[in-house]
Amino acid sequence: MHKRLLFLLFPFTLAFAQVTPNSVTVTASRSNTAQPDQVVFYVRVDGPLTTTQSDALSALQGSGITQANFSSVTTVQQYGPPTQQATTQLEWTFTLPVAFTDMKTTAGLLSALQKNNAQKKNGLTISFGVQGTQVSAQAQQSQTCSMSDLMSDARTQAQKIASAAGKGVGDVLAVSGSTSTTTSGTLGSSPLSALGCTLTVKFQLTGF
Repeated sequence: MHKRLLFLLFPFTLAFAQVTPNSVTVTASRSNTAQPDQVVFYVRVDGPLTTTQSDALSALQGSGITQANFSSVTTVQQYGPPTQQATTQLEWTFTLPVAFTDMKTTAGLLSALQKNNAQKKNGLTISFGVQGTQVSAQAQQSQTCSMSDLMSDARTQAQKIASAAGKGVGDVLAVSGSTSTTTSGTLGSSPLSALGCTLTVKFQLTGF
């Protein structure tokens, strides 16, 4: 699956530049925001108050859901025909993240599991739906900084400053950089993880 990276170029200001008689120092910044690449299903198993997590997992056997997918357990009121009294049941909820490309297959698998369980008449009911999207751990870990792009940004900014003084930009005298990972916002219910990259470069001025 192809993952898209959104590149945001932060505008430069003089606050990021320092000029000395023979050099100019600038700081270039970019942020790579990983886009969600997984859809998250919620899967619920409702049953009598005696229903255990093992019972719920047994009903979901074949779905790939394990104890690690457990999200919550709560009591719910189930209403039947008007002449029947509402009953209190336990509702076990699990979350199942899958790649966008596997969404249709997973929905079909859960639908078949739901029908098969209904035929068993074991007192348990299965329901499912889409809870939202998220960025997979693999997508977050694959984020990288392009040092060549940052260096190009820094040289362009340094050239603008040098040209204003009637000078040119020569060799690189010093380089330092840093990275940081932050939450840049949300897309739907999914937090967006952003990798911030900065590069500070000191260039020699020419034309003296």
